[in-house]
Amino acid sequence: MARIRPTLHGSQLGGGSLSFEEKVSLAGSAGYPGVDFGLNEAHAYGDVAKVRALLDRNHVVPGTIGGVVRAGLFSPEADFAAALDQVHANAAEVVALGGNVTGGGVPRFTAVPKVDAWPVAVERIKRLDAALEGTGVTIGLEFLGCPVYKPETIAHWTGRGEVHPFVQSLAETNELLHEAGSRNVGITLDSYHWYGSHGTLDQVRETPGRWISLLHINDGKADVDRDHLHDFDRVMPGHGNFPLGAWLQAISSTGFDGFVALEVLGPAMEGVAPAAYAEAGIAALTPIYAQAGLSLR
Repeated sequence: MARIRPTLHGSQLGGGSLSFEEKVSLAGSAGYPGVDFGLNEAHAYGDVAKVRALLDRNHVVPGTIGGVVRAGLFSPEADFAAALDQVHANAAEVVALGGNVTGGGVPRFTAVPKVDAWPVAVERIKRLDAALEGTGVTIGLEFLGCPVYKPETIAHWTGRGEVHPFVQSLAETNELLHEAGSRNVGITLDSYHWYGSHGTLDQVRETPGRWISLLHINDGKADVDRDHLHDFDRVMPGHGNFPLGAWLQAISSTGFDGFVALEVLGPAMEGVAPAAYAEAGIAALTPIYAQAGLSLR
């Protein structure tokens, strides 16, 4: 039976103040079946056996493990090719640690018009897909559909010449994966970016479950309409007006079986201690799961 299980996300930890061991322990004690971490954290803690023992003691499994693909879709060719050369070994380590998902992104803006950037992205997704073939690991590319960003974020993009709109919605991401014929490259579906880009529940239902690799869940300020949502207008699930119960139910209908991470960026949870944040996350998700007819575990 397909499940959507919560995983403890790095944004809940107050800027990385916890050690790897403390983070895993917190996930277990707060009732999260999963915990997110990176290969670099696992390496710093110890070998595969030591990491697996820590996870087992705390009755958690990896939600997502970062660091499998160390280049972006539009990185220089030499960097992208070098990153692909490491994918198989990195993915094998993810599987040895008990995981099967890693994360990535698809750019909101590119340095060339969409008509020129699109075939490059398709070709690179095909190559990434081939590199992951047979490893048992999928990567979820996250699109950015929130309408408003900080001036410094915009300046960062424009400073790199990234001024041409690229992929900013679930529909476009699905189209990109369809053209690439993807098997192992999927989507990190964030409720904030879905809602902010005027995503619909039908679009979610029409997305193949095999293409949904990972979920991020959050809500938006109820007094801000979706066309004016700032990336930091996020609030805890259930504290805004996103249809999150229906959203999870629609995702469940696709057959998705994986993890959902709480990602409430910005001032809403700033300064909240990791243990309190973790507990608040489970408390916020509980009624939404009930609306969706799902179990937290």
